[in-house]
Order: sequence, then C-alpha cells, then structure tokens
Amino acid sequence: MHTSSDNGFRKQRFTDDDGSGYGAIFASEYHGSTFASELDAAAGARYEYLVIGDDDLSLRTMRASGGRRSGVIGPRDDHVVFWLAQGHLEMQFADHTRVVRPGAPYIASASESYRFESEATVYNGVHVADRFLRRVSRELGYRQVDGPLLFDQQDELVARREPLRRLVHELSPALLDDRVRGAMRTALNRRLAVVVLDTFPVRDRGDDVPVANRLRDAIRYIEEHARDRPAVRSIAEAAGLSERGLQDVFLRTLGVTPSRFLRDHRLDEARRALLGGSHEGGVTEVAQQWGFSNPGRFATAYRARFGEQPAATVRAVRGGRPETGTLSTRVRSALTFIRDHAHEPLTVHRIADAVGVRPRRLQQLFQTECGSTPMAVVRRVRAESTARNTPDGMRAGD
Repeated sequence: MHTSSDNGFRKQRFTDDDGSGYGAIFASEYHGSTFASELDAAAGARYEYLVIGDDDLSLRTMRASGGRRSGVIGPRDDHVVFWLAQGHLEMQFADHTRVVRPGAPYIASASESYRFESEATVYNGVHVADRFLRRVSRELGYRQVDGPLLFDQQDELVARREPLRRLVHELSPALLDDRVRGAMRTALNRRLAVVVLDTFPVRDRGDDVPVANRLRDAIRYIEEHARDRPAVRSIAEAAGLSERGLQDVFLRTLGVTPSRFLRDHRLDEARRALLGGSHEGGVTEVAQQWGFSNPGRFATAYRARFGEQPAATVRAVRGGRPETGTLSTRVRSALTFIRDHAHEPLTVHRIADAVGVRPRRLQQLFQTECGSTPMAVVRRVRAESTARNTPDGMRAGD
C-alpha cells in the first residue's frame, strides 16, 4: 500500500489475502450499507480491489467471484463512470431498475442512492469528485444547475464511439504512474472530466441543451448526410454550435476534427458496402457513391484505415479467405471466439487469452494464415453482421 499527501494521491490494492474485508471497502469507498453476500468457497469466492489517483479523480478496478453480493450504495462525493468486463449487475433505484451488462459505459451520479445485486463481476471505473466536475464545468462556461448534479446515460450514437474509454486508454500509462503528481496529474484529470461533461447529458438545465446532446446531433447529421459531404458549417448549424465549438468538442471527445470524422465515416460505409458484395460496379462504384472521386486517393485512405486495399476486401468477400481446414487450431479457435463475441469490446489481448497464446504470436499467426490482423477480422465480422441485419436503404444509426 502506498499513500501520498499530494492532493490525497493513493495507490492501493485490497484483497482477501491481505485481510481486507469486502464489506469494509464497500462501506468506505461507496458509502455502502446493508452489505450481504452469498459466497461459495468451492467456486473460488475471492475479490480484488485496486485504486489509483487523487481526490479529484481515480481509476478503479474490482474483481469479485464465487457468488452473489448485494447492498445499498448511498449518496457519495464522486460520480462513477464504469464498465463491466464480465458478470451481471442489477441497480435498483427508487423509480426504476437498471440491468448493466458488459461493454456499455454507465454513470452513477454522486447524489443518487440505489440497491445493487451483482455476480461474478469484473469492473473498471473512473471516479470523479463532484466538486472537481463542477469546477471544470464552470471553467468551460457551462450553465450551472441548482441542486444535485445529475447525469443521464450516453446516447447510443455517442456510446458506440467510446470517447471516455478511448481517452482512458490513451492516458492510463501516465495516470497509473505514481510519479505523476501535482499540476501534471490535475491536467490529465481535467481532460477526463471534460469528456464526462461533454458526453453524459446533465439533467435539469432548463432550455440549455447539454453539449452531450449537441455532439449526438452532430454525429447523427454526419451519418445521415455523409454521401453529400456536408461542410463543417452545416454540421455545426445542425447541432446548434459554432464552428469553433464543434471543432473543440470533437477534438476533446473523439480526438479528431469533424472533417476527419466525416471522412472516416464515409470510409466505414464504403467498406460496409464492399463487404456486402452487392455492387456490380465494384470498388469504383462504391467509392463514388461515398464521395471519393479519385480512386487512388480512396485506395490510399482505405488502406491507412483498414490495413488492406479495397480490392483485397472484395476478394475476401468473393471467396478469397483461406478455407477453414487450412488454418491452425489456434486461428480457428480465435475466429470462432471473434464471431461469438463480435458485439462485445474486443482487444488482441482478450482474443489471445481466450485461445491460450501470447498477443504477438496471435498477430503472427493471423498475418501468416489469413493475411490480416485479428482486429481487422473483428471489424470485418462486425461489418458483415451489420450488412446482414440492416434493411436495404437504411444506414446504421438511422
């Protein structure tokens, strides 16, 4: 255990092995009460809780196995954004019940109390102090709410872009480094707090539309008008933002400009069309339909985004993939795992763990046997699934 006086910085790990009681952690970290558990020692009842950060913001990980746990989480000093990597969680509020499943982000507002029931959960979260979020909100010039700061969940259009998880992944090496303290850590904390404020709508703001909803409207406009290659000004007007405001919110939440986001979306749609295999005109026809008039530039941009030429995608759809029988057991198992879990968050590490090889070795096997990477296959499987399940004339996001 390591603690510091730098704004309450701490780096701590609690487990069954060191005698830390789960109930005690539940009470101290979540203002919890009436904790109960139905644990099965034979099933390997264990838990591990990790926390690193300061009084403004901290990253948390919790693994709890071997039975069900329940209790009441009371009002806290911090808002919690979390993802389940596995397991089941039910949150019972005064007026509704929410079942949280692996993959999607969920925010629990600091002032809300709820009862929970969980089983076999692996949890990753970001805890942001209420006072810190309010301070960042004032600095951004957002309208301040009277009373508790309450959040709604991310709109699906925003959630599927995973803005907060992307930023956590980018910043985690520095955030997990206990040498990063003071002003540097505060700056990193602020970047995460801004994305929380930009992507989770704040309730009770009257006629003031939260930036999260404006970001949603901008993404929806881009997806609906992508073939027409709308100007940034048109996107900004549709979202109720200035051009500068639109640029700012895209850069700090999605890490790209609106123009780049539009281009990437057009490439994604072109790839989906190629994977659908329904265009007799082939690559040229699809490229033109999505506003790419120069075939050479389209091919260059496509390869940079997907790691293969458009023609290679077409060949794969027309039967260019290796026969299953020619693949090694590891690759066949990985392909099966990808197909079975395509709509969950997947990484090379997770796929490699599932088939019992090191990530680097898995990459080598896929390049040798499939001429592609595991993540390129994941994208292809997802796109094929979308193409099969989306009616003609509709685009994902409509």
